[in-house]
Amino acid sequence: MTQTQDLLQQAQAHLQNAEHDAALDLFSQAIAADPDNPEGHYQRGMLLLELERTREALRDLDRACKLASREAKYYLGRARLHAARGDWDNAMSDIRRVLKFDPNNADAYAERGDLYNYRGQADKAMADYNKALELNPNLPAVYYNRGILYADQQKHDLAKADYDRSLALEPDDSDVYTSRGAALFYLDDLDGAVADFTKAIELDAENARAYNNRAVVKFVQQKYEAALADYARGLELMPQEPLLIGGFALTSHALGKVDEARELWRGLLRRDRRYADPDWVGKLMLWPPPLVEETRKLLAGLKGS
Repeated sequence: MTQTQDLLQQAQAHLQNAEHDAALDLFSQAIAADPDNPEGHYQRGMLLLELERTREALRDLDRACKLASREAKYYLGRARLHAARGDWDNAMSDIRRVLKFDPNNADAYAERGDLYNYRGQADKAMADYNKALELNPNLPAVYYNRGILYADQQKHDLAKADYDRSLALEPDDSDVYTSRGAALFYLDDLDGAVADFTKAIELDAENARAYNNRAVVKFVQQKYEAALADYARGLELMPQEPLLIGGFALTSHALGKVDEARELWRGLLRRDRRYADPDWVGKLMLWPPPLVEETRKLLAGLKGS
């Protein structure tokens, strides 16, 4: 083993323990020992990208690509950097290079699928996710992202199936439990939805989306005190989020706390007068009928107060 390889291995060991400063120092030592070794530049660049030091990361990844101009993973790493900077054209350009050198690179299809997804090109994203999973069926993030696309198309059974596959590969992902809980809700499995939202919170106590979603289910089940507690916790995490403010107001209203509910809703109206339209609010918040009906009741009371 060369000195450079030894330093890179030591750096990776520090990365596994989230010791970023130590890893950066060792990557820099490896590059100093062998400035023309592309792997050192690549690994340091990817860590800098993770740390959101994108300018420095770009320098390292540019250097790696220059030193090994036909190495697919270096271009893929730089494509991820370009995507993180919102530079879609250069990201796509690098992915095309990857697929030119390695036409069966599942990660490249997955990455391009993400780019299409971000740009609202759902059909192209779906095609790339399908291809990525055809090439490598062990990509939990791709199952998750394809599941989100299915959910957007109201295909909640297919979405759930993909979330199941994602969790089979990576069982501790709070976001996937949150999304699967939503799919179960739309499939009328309210107890299953609550179980998934609860698991998501166990895995990440700061998952505000899971608190919100569990509150919605509790509201539909007319368990208003439990719903209010979840909305309150969500607001501790995201105190300015209209979705949580609105849900807290509606639940308070359902519990007879009319004055508090009206004052909260007046705050939403000061932000945007469209909060006076219950149909608009329901579509914006993706609320089920019981919450929309409570919105009508609250607004009717506001008009008469």
